[in-house]
Amino acid sequence: MISVSLSFNYLLVFHNESQGLMYIESANNIFDPLFIERLRFQIRRGNIQFRQIKGQIVHGMFEQYYLLLIKSKYTQIILIIDNKPNDFADEALSAFSERIESRWENELQLFYSLYQGDTDLFFNESKNGQNIQALVNEIFHLNYHFPHHLGIPKTKLQGNYKKIWNIAQTLAKESGYIVMRDLWFKSLSITKIDKNLIADIIYEFLSRGYIKPIPFE
Repeated sequence: MISVSLSFNYLLVFHNESQGLMYIESANNIFDPLFIERLRFQIRRGNIQFRQIKGQIVHGMFEQYYLLLIKSKYTQIILIIDNKPNDFADEALSAFSERIESRWENELQLFYSLYQGDTDLFFNESKNGQNIQALVNEIFHLNYHFPHHLGIPKTKLQGNYKKIWNIAQTLAKESGYIVMRDLWFKSLSITKIDKNLIADIIYEFLSRGYIKPIPFE
């Protein structure tokens, strides 16, 4: 997930019943507890204006940061980034929320009545063979590094779409595949296209199947 990988500041997972913080991931392992408490206080007081984007996702601003928030049955998850969010961030947050709710449904339901609020259970392998740190890496980081191959666009590409597609073709010719990181940086360095628009266009290529991840054997 390109934009998230580049501008990931905080990922916060709260338990709905207790409002307790169950998991936190921060850029470069820098954690400012006072910042987190200020954010929680302002959200509880309703001082942050959120606007609905799609489904359960809402966007807001706090200090100089962009907030993406999704509330599901058992959890409220907040993604904090320092660049204007785009579809990559929304899709990543939605996927992360869905997988937490499904993979740890029993633990979340009985988090206090049975597990006494023990957050260590999320760092142990779940019934799906994955802990929460591995899930974070899978959703927010790994697609950024996986090799991809190019398909064939079903429509004629024009403007910025054509520019970025041409760059992708050049990268593919050099190595036989492309990496999203390389495509993003190359597009940013040789075009005048806004970085968020580059990410949106690449995401659209992925969603349409024009760029596909190379499966592991």
